[in-house]
Amino acid sequence: MSALRPPGEPVRQLTVGVFPGAGNVHLYHAIDSGLFQQAGLEVNLMQVVSSDQQMAGWNDDDYDIMHTSPDHLLRGVLKRDPVAVRAEGIGELAVHRRPGAPLPTDRWAVDNARSAFAFVLRAVLADVVDRPVSEDQLVPVGGTLQRFQALPTDAVDGTTLHPPFDVLAAEQGFPRVGGHLQVAPDLITNVVVSPRETATAWHTRVYTEVCRMSTEELVSSGSPGIEAALLRRGLPEAAVRAAVPGLLGPAGLSTSPEMTLRGIEAVAGLRRRFDPDWQPAGPLRSLIGPGQER
Repeated sequence: MSALRPPGEPVRQLTVGVFPGAGNVHLYHAIDSGLFQQAGLEVNLMQVVSSDQQMAGWNDDDYDIMHTSPDHLLRGVLKRDPVAVRAEGIGELAVHRRPGAPLPTDRWAVDNARSAFAFVLRAVLADVVDRPVSEDQLVPVGGTLQRFQALPTDAVDGTTLHPPFDVLAAEQGFPRVGGHLQVAPDLITNVVVSPRETATAWHTRVYTEVCRMSTEELVSSGSPGIEAALLRRGLPEAAVRAAVPGLLGPAGLSTSPEMTLRGIEAVAGLRRRFDPDWQPAGPLRSLIGPGQER
């Protein structure tokens, strides 16, 4: 990392847009252990509650980097020419519902009806339980935390969740219907996004390298290390316990950090399925930052 930082370069402050949750454990660990500081970065995490808020913040230049669904790169609403510079896993995206079989009248909580999480939900319901849903059955609620909180309110019947909310929902009587590994196994659940003009800047390269190092340290440490990192950040013990299996499982922290074209093609395939008129603005490869094209 010291070789990537130009000699004499002052500490670089970075504001990073993220959703709250256990999927940020590698960022928490990197901040708390001093990895970012040692690399010459001062990282400030700015939490958002919905994809619309995150995308608006990106377009308003509120943050330098964001961790988000790769689907947001496909929606054509992001400014500042964004590219994915690292792939990450936050665990499987799982659909949970009230006890009993899905009904034609069900209402499903989503962040945005045209988001990848909504498309995963529709694919799971169509392919796993043969209960297709239309867009008018989707209820915009907000991010994963907000959707989880909506489940007991009777406002909706089910939603798409990721760790720890999937386990917590099951424990509260909302069993799992299916997950994205059943309908789109190559889908990438999260990417680090940078403006194209700074994708090869030293601070971006150092940032992604610290993310890699921190993630590898956590994977090597297993459950104890991940639990300790989350507890230091004040996450409730029940949520920490629920998050670990997903973070260490398929589509979790061990996801290759190399952005694969196959992964973003899987995201695009879901969008084409449920938004047939959609066409990418350019080649999908153009959405992937330098050195991440594999």
